[in-house]
Amino acid sequence: MLAALLLALAAALAVALVPAGLALDRRIDEVLRSTAVEDLGRAPMILEDRNAARGEALSMHAVSVATVPGLADALAEGRTDEAVARASETAAMYGEEPVLVAPDGTQVAGPPVPGEALDAVRRGETPVRFVYDAGMPRSLALAPLGAPGEWRGAAGTSSAMDEAMVTTLAALARADVTLLGADGALVASTLDAEGAERISLALASASRRAASDKVDELEMPGTDSGTWVAVAPVADAGTVVFSRAVADELAVLPGVRRSALLAGTLTLVLALAVGGIVALALVRPVGGLATAAGRVAEGDFAAPVPSSPIEELDRLAVAFRSMRESLQSRLAELATANSALEDRQQRLHELQAELIRQDRLASSARMAAELAHEIRNPVANVRNCLEVVRRGLPADSEGVAFADMAIDELLRMHELAEQLLDLNRPVDPEAGDCDPHHVATQVATLAGVGAPAVTVEVHAPHAPVRAAIPPDALKQVLFNLVENAREAAGEKSVIEVAVEARDARVTLTVSDRGPGLAPEVKARIFDPFFTTKEAVTGVGLGLFVAEGLVRRHGGRMDADNREDGPGARFRVELPRTTEGDVG
Repeated sequence: MLAALLLALAAALAVALVPAGLALDRRIDEVLRSTAVEDLGRAPMILEDRNAARGEALSMHAVSVATVPGLADALAEGRTDEAVARASETAAMYGEEPVLVAPDGTQVAGPPVPGEALDAVRRGETPVRFVYDAGMPRSLALAPLGAPGEWRGAAGTSSAMDEAMVTTLAALARADVTLLGADGALVASTLDAEGAERISLALASASRRAASDKVDELEMPGTDSGTWVAVAPVADAGTVVFSRAVADELAVLPGVRRSALLAGTLTLVLALAVGGIVALALVRPVGGLATAAGRVAEGDFAAPVPSSPIEELDRLAVAFRSMRESLQSRLAELATANSALEDRQQRLHELQAELIRQDRLASSARMAAELAHEIRNPVANVRNCLEVVRRGLPADSEGVAFADMAIDELLRMHELAEQLLDLNRPVDPEAGDCDPHHVATQVATLAGVGAPAVTVEVHAPHAPVRAAIPPDALKQVLFNLVENAREAAGEKSVIEVAVEARDARVTLTVSDRGPGLAPEVKARIFDPFFTTKEAVTGVGLGLFVAEGLVRRHGGRMDADNREDGPGARFRVELPRTTEGDVG
């Protein structure tokens, strides 16, 4: 049944398409022919317009030649060679040839001038004429020599109607152009020699040498196809023939016919395909239900469920949609419950980590108190000794400066011991602030004294800023970071300390060119007693204490690897104070 319906549909389409295709073919043939004939019929007007424009140009050129200084005198006195030379020089500027007529009417140079043209020149006019000379149609223009009312001869220019003119006309008229002389001889053509000869013979046999107000179709000798021609005479100098081969103009028809045949075939195939689709639409809802059920099994609940004009299948589709929506709702509730459970589990892990950290901090505080108690007395004794040594040195000696620096460091050690005692106590809001650039410069100097091969470069903004941390505390933090960088990068290394101020924060960055931080080291870098140094050189409290100092003054410290190459980068962020800032 389905095959019979498709066969009947194909027959009906064929009966409808074949007559329509034939009518379309005839219509296209008519349009192509009428368009070609209309275009060719306008070609003589194009020639007329061009000749008019060319005549105006020749008239101006003739006046230019006639006004050449000394030309009239040379011509009147019989110095013809001089006159021809003067006229030729000016005419050559326009790519033309000179025309000279002596006062007695003798032709001195150029093609022969018609008598009526000379009469017009005597009346003071500047005539333009077409003549046939030496097998070549030519256009010429003359202007009188001398003052108005005085006849001293005539001068002008002439231009040959040659291959260049034929080519220009062919481009303007979009047709082949053949130029015939007044005697019917072939002068120039855009056709090949054989085609131009056929045009000449066809015109001769059809007696078509005068102007025509319509386009004729001529049979070309030796061919089985015709040619449309439009004939335009050029005065008595010759004839211009515009032509278009009928076969060339209709050459597009075979391609159009093939396209029409292809379109008809595609239309037939498309119609058969649509017919098949319509026939299969009766079973499509069942296939849609099966597809939707398979996608639900894969976890996709967005598969469309098609409706059906069959009541039973439509009820089945409605029931399937209801079942799918209910299942999707239950799965969404389960996903929400799982997400809440994951959040609780994550919070539990965070609380456990915080409890472990608090326990470590409590243990560290107890140990720090014991260490601080044991450190303060030896530090005070050493400081007293240095005070005695300093008083024994000349006031302007370098030793006094180093002694003062050592005393300051001992005072900082004493302050560090005090800070270890109250590391976790709330910070005093009136604790003071400092210039981070100045502190960083002091740390760089100290590092250079302890390790001359290490270079510490300090970069700071032009405008000074202040950070909400006492100078000794910041010096302790930076000195610890610089010493760690020096030990990581080795001797003869360059350590960079950058101070930046942005909004309400001051950032100090300490960067080195060492091996960087491994992932497992970054995770525990600020834990107490964690160290990558040998047991005899480090106990793992430096970064722990530094991070605690920064945190107690409202800041934070983090560690990471450099982005522009190997090395580690420690960044300290502190609150910025406005006191002492210079905008």
